[in-house]
Amino acid sequence: MSEKNRLPLPTAVRRALWILAALVVIGAGVFLGWYLIHYRGYDEYRLYVQQPAEKMEAAALKTQKDPENSVPGFALASQNDNLALYLNEKTAEVALRDRKSGRVVYSNPQDAAEDPVARSGLNQGNLRSQFILNYLDTNSREGTPWSSYAKCVENGQIEYLRLENGFRAVYTLSNEKLMLVPRQMTAEWFEVLSNAGRKQAAKSYVLDEESGLYVLKSQGVTARNRQQIDADARKAGFTMEDYAEMEALAEEEAAEAAESTSFVIALDYTLTPEGLTVTIPHAEIMEAGGGKIRSIQLLPFFGAAGTAETGGIVVPDGSGALINFNNGKNTAPQYNQAIYDLDLIDSDFTATQNMQSARLALFGICREDYSLLASCGRGATLASVTADVAGRNNSYNYAYFTFSLRRTDTLIVAGEEAIVAEQDAYPVDCAVTYRILDGDYTGYNGLAKAVRESLLSSGNLKLKAETSGDIPFYCDILGGVRETAHWMGVQYLRVMPMTTFAQAEEMMSSLRGEQVGNLRVNLQGWMNGGYYHDPVSHVSVLNELGGEKGLKRLRLSAAENGDRIYPDAALQLVTEIAKGFMRSEEASRYYAKGYAAELGVVNPVSMRRMATLGFAERGYMLLSPRFLPRYAAQLAASADRLGLDALSLRDLGNEVHADKRRTNVISREADLDLVKHAFSVIGAGERELMVSGGNDYSFPYVRHVINAPVEATMFAIVDEQIPLWELILHGSADYCGSPLNLMQSENRRATLLHLIEYGASTHYTFTWKDAADMKYTGLNNNYATTFSSWKEEAAESYRFVNGALSRVSGAEMLRHDRLSDTLARVTYSNGTVLYVNSGEREAAADGYRIPAMDYLAVGGDKE
Repeated sequence: MSEKNRLPLPTAVRRALWILAALVVIGAGVFLGWYLIHYRGYDEYRLYVQQPAEKMEAAALKTQKDPENSVPGFALASQNDNLALYLNEKTAEVALRDRKSGRVVYSNPQDAAEDPVARSGLNQGNLRSQFILNYLDTNSREGTPWSSYAKCVENGQIEYLRLENGFRAVYTLSNEKLMLVPRQMTAEWFEVLSNAGRKQAAKSYVLDEESGLYVLKSQGVTARNRQQIDADARKAGFTMEDYAEMEALAEEEAAEAAESTSFVIALDYTLTPEGLTVTIPHAEIMEAGGGKIRSIQLLPFFGAAGTAETGGIVVPDGSGALINFNNGKNTAPQYNQAIYDLDLIDSDFTATQNMQSARLALFGICREDYSLLASCGRGATLASVTADVAGRNNSYNYAYFTFSLRRTDTLIVAGEEAIVAEQDAYPVDCAVTYRILDGDYTGYNGLAKAVRESLLSSGNLKLKAETSGDIPFYCDILGGVRETAHWMGVQYLRVMPMTTFAQAEEMMSSLRGEQVGNLRVNLQGWMNGGYYHDPVSHVSVLNELGGEKGLKRLRLSAAENGDRIYPDAALQLVTEIAKGFMRSEEASRYYAKGYAAELGVVNPVSMRRMATLGFAERGYMLLSPRFLPRYAAQLAASADRLGLDALSLRDLGNEVHADKRRTNVISREADLDLVKHAFSVIGAGERELMVSGGNDYSFPYVRHVINAPVEATMFAIVDEQIPLWELILHGSADYCGSPLNLMQSENRRATLLHLIEYGASTHYTFTWKDAADMKYTGLNNNYATTFSSWKEEAAESYRFVNGALSRVSGAEMLRHDRLSDTLARVTYSNGTVLYVNSGEREAAADGYRIPAMDYLAVGGDKE
């Protein structure tokens, strides 16, 4: 039909089409506005992230002469009632002196020059350094590490500034001595120089009438001219920062070469009543010449022990581990472990070994008569602990923290790997506090006592009211599990109820009948699609398990019998099949690649940690820290609505990670701030919290820790595992290890004795239905959870462990002593002493006979 013969649309139809078009436009506008506000405009997280200190001005340090000459060769920089801080201005070495005992600990070995092992210039320079800097050159390649001694102190490029209760040491590191001779300078610069300096400068600079700047001559400037200008500029108080400002005035910058690379690093030494805090202030870091700082090894030889000394290095591997001085394991790799594990955003896709996490941000160097405790404050998420014994590169046993100030990522371009370095260093003031401990605070027991008392005095730990009573029986109860189903040939996932709320209630009643009390249930898979649940932005209790009414009945039944239900929720790890999760906005991203971080389980063949093994729900994304405050508030609101007075937080006490979205990098340390905020929001109103893993930042917020570290990895350099984590926490929170029915154990009795030795409760995972029903689900690794098969053994195990630990369930663990390879003695604050014999023969200690494969309890309230 031609245009002429086409009939016009009726007026009503045209009006309807216009209205429809307007509604579509309005709807699109509303959606776009909501999207921008809900995602792009959301920045509440900034309220809870601690920012680094601002750049500050400080006057030159004036050291004092110590009339007693307590530390020969050093001048007194600061002191308080307990401690004195000394400085050797020529070498930049510091010394910390306990004024009560007179004990002195040095930042560097005082006999380093005579070290028969560290003969090379590199190792000698390291021994004399306060830090070692690892950097990337202009091509993002790793440069040879720079030591503060070789690249700064030897060149005389250090200055000392006065701080309250201490001082700041400002290091300028470069391949050659840097002179304060800028290519251009302002008239103010020129005028401030001394008269002699102006005359000397006049020979080297000419005034550019157009710009009003003094410009360095291209010819005729001798080395002597430069030295004089540099000397006068320093005498006038000019710094490298002033120099950088003058250099920035140059219109044409010279090409940046490796030789021109330089860095400015400051260390703040500040005395506290208990120790010395050493901080790397972020605002004072400067990078020039195209170099980028990657990491800093801070005070690597503070308190290092020589070959003639006896003792050991305490490291935070799992429950804790001990490396004996001079153990001769020089061919074994150094101990090196990231605090709270490597950031998943930065970790390798391939798993190289299965190891315990470092859950405590500390280490100790323990001699027979005193110890040095190093505790990391800000920057712990960026830190790793390194420890080594004498004989490899030098003759000292030492440990230190390394702080990663930026990371690199690998990008594949045309089949070639390209290394991409993050543009900016993380805005964090990294800090370590060093304490000299003696008397009752020596050894790893003393270290734990010092940490525990510090946490108690600061309110970050609270002791339980009673020192004895039945220990908790921990059990995970699996509720809803997603399984594959079909409808009219279409495949979909549905919830399979492995344990309903009514069945969970019957399960708990049955355990009570077996004399198992104080049940603490980690209720998994109770909402939002089951174990692999949707985000907690909206919480919907599964009707397949009994709905809200069934959950309420279960909770009330537990409370009536002195038990408690802890509904489980994951906030930071989001399953790949989650509904209601905006991957493009809410997932953390890799820095160079730009796409969302997606991980999974470890493939047993390739060892790649991105496998799903046929079940998509096993894959997971990392929630961007940016949105953690929102999810925490939403979970808390849902818990309030449901009347939940307890929750189990699956990943909040076990996981910290960054978001490397290049337009808004959020560091791992910022995530830690947000995790702490989430704990405070979710735990508000006296809501009791349970966590898995138990990193030390969770201690102030939790009452129960499941899957706690009850063993160490036992790296080749390590000599002994110790219950350091337990010594700190016992008496303040209850804890257990991994589920016993999911562990491969050749000797269950030995496993239970180990729990008694470490003060840990029993832990099981249960389902009411047969575990075989989960064979074709993402939880098929839970192959031995059928309650009817495990009830009697679980009850028997609990009664055995409870028989020992009910005496000390709320007491502080004061000491752990390894009397032999198979015999341990554990002393508690209520006077109870537990002897644990894991050997096949009877053992004797302190006049007592301890049966083979058994324990003996002596003293205490139940004696």
